[in-house]
Amino acid sequence: MDVAVLESLEVLRCGLETMLRRLEWISTLECHRNVEELFGALRARGGGWAADVVIVSCCAPDEIADDLRLTFPTSRILELVTRADPEHLAMAARTHADGYLMVHDITEATLDSTLRALIRGEMPMPAPVANYLLDRARSGDVPRSRHQPYFSPRERDVIALLLEGLSNRQIADKVGISLHSAKRHVSSVLNKVNSPSRAHFVAQMLRDDTVPAQRR
Repeated sequence: MDVAVLESLEVLRCGLETMLRRLEWISTLECHRNVEELFGALRARGGGWAADVVIVSCCAPDEIADDLRLTFPTSRILELVTRADPEHLAMAARTHADGYLMVHDITEATLDSTLRALIRGEMPMPAPVANYLLDRARSGDVPRSRHQPYFSPRERDVIALLLEGLSNRQIADKVGISLHSAKRHVSSVLNKVNSPSRAHFVAQMLRDDTVPAQRR
């Protein structure tokens, strides 16, 4: 597994690097202050490397997720949330990350479990972030979708399981399909609503109150 860390605060960046290097299952680790520094280092080596997970701060520029997804389209983004106050939670929500971790919860063990969850296709989300997204969805702070796309019966089953926070493997087992098929259905669902991540999709469905009914 290859991991990149983008963190401008030196003490946090160095702490993350120390803990991540203790995880023997991580093959390559890149630690930089910002995305420009990371891209520069990769260009200097001729490119060709892609991170499985990129760890970023919620204080990073809003466009960082777009830059990362263009360069590493298959990477998962783990966002570090500095504090559980409205300002920092709002910054975290704007990134549409694939998972979240509170800075005060960071230990070698939580990094290990969170990264493994991301690779399994799960959506790690601490309670403060989940509560903020739900409150924001219910208040209608985000513009609603103009129309509801068509979801096949199988996709409706998958959506219900996504809302429960199940991984691709768990969805495959629940529905009785292959892991490849589960990944394909999840990707199709996210593409239909133009959602960059599972976390964003869940908030979007709850916000619009458009969760399609499952098959009986």
